[in-house]
Amino acid sequence: MRESNKKMKIKKALLILGIPILYALALRLFFGIARWGELFSVMSVSFLICLPTIMGALTIYYSAEENIRKFWYRFFIPWIPVIIFFIITLAVALEGWACWLMVLPFFLLAASVGGLIAAHLKLKKKDKKAYVSLLVLLPFFIAPIENLIGAIPGTYKAYTYLILMPLPPKYGAMLHGLRP
Repeated sequence: MRESNKKMKIKKALLILGIPILYALALRLFFGIARWGELFSVMSVSFLICLPTIMGALTIYYSAEENIRKFWYRFFIPWIPVIIFFIITLAVALEGWACWLMVLPFFLLAASVGGLIAAHLKLKKKDKKAYVSLLVLLPFFIAPIENLIGAIPGTYKAYTYLILMPLPPKYGAMLHGLRP
């Protein structure tokens, strides 16, 4: 009986962590397709905000209700699939260290927000399946709109100047006597 219970817990943990990770990998690969770069981009708000938020929401959605009643659970447990996603994308060279170092704190916070939102909806007994379906599809609706708005076209240049002012005579005389 104990072994059966242990297997059930392992299956539940794989479900809780596996679905958000598989969703993240699929979305990353989908948004990384070069031909669709004009419509879906990895460096877009729809990807960078929606992905970790949805990962957190999926993690909590598949979690047991008694667990999500604990604040620490719904805030910190969504970090686990994000960190596993981080490790996988580094291992298969989808992303590099520099990218992850910059975005990881934001991803963790967004995953926590997604976990808090999902816990709120799940505990309120709302129509959970409809919310999860909408969340999962959200990046696919937002990305084309975001790309239609687009960036302001143009070339940007940054200029750096060094302006040297003459020294007052008193300091100039002091420096004049110094030899290099």
